Amino acid sequence: MIVARQIENVIQDKKQGKIIFVNDFVRYGDYDTVRKALQRMVHRNRLERLASGIYYYPKYDKILGKLYPSIETIAKAIAKRDKARIIPAGNYALYLLGLSEQIPMNIVFLTDGSTRKVKINNQQIVFKKTNPKNLVPKNKLVNLIIQALKTTKQENINDRHLKIIEKHIKNSNQIEQIKKEIQVAPVWIRKIITKIIDKIENELASSKCK
Repeated sequence: MIVARQIENVIQDKKQGKIIFVNDFVRYGDYDTVRKALQRMVHRNRLERLASGIYYYPKYDKILGKLYPSIETIAKAIAKRDKARIIPAGNYALYLLGLSEQIPMNIVFLTDGSTRKVKINNQQIVFKKTNPKNLVPKNKLVNLIIQALKTTKQENINDRHLKIIEKHIKNSNQIEQIKKEIQVAPVWIRKIITKIIDKIENELASSKCK
């Protein structure tokens, strides 16, 4: 019970809305002891169990009630715990860019950490081990564009895709960074993005001349 009280006191000092792991408290007891202490807090509605070994210290809104973390928030917390890098990929990258309106059931991230699957309610976070080269770009938009276009495949790219990507690049105000980091992409993606950026820059140059 002393261990349980220690753990509960630590959690109560944390900011509401935090993702909590069993391993966060191993200094207070072994894995099974900590897990049981967290489970008791779940039974008392002090914590939410998200998946095996993963818990959530709920945050509340006066109107909306209990607020739940997004799948991406949970994925980032897992990656931080594992000291791993992640980037959205597959259909999730398409959804984040607005190239697809369908929220995928499997939320895929490429990682330099372990390959694993974590089920959260009716969705699943999928971490796929990848070549470190794919994690080189620091710019989130560059990563999304590369992964979304890879998923779509070159022969399926259409004007709608290009217009949406152009809008993202134009609104980002990060053209120079995008030009630099897109160099790690496959040649066919580099050509597409270079053409879009050239168009944007020509339009900006024309507007300044008027």
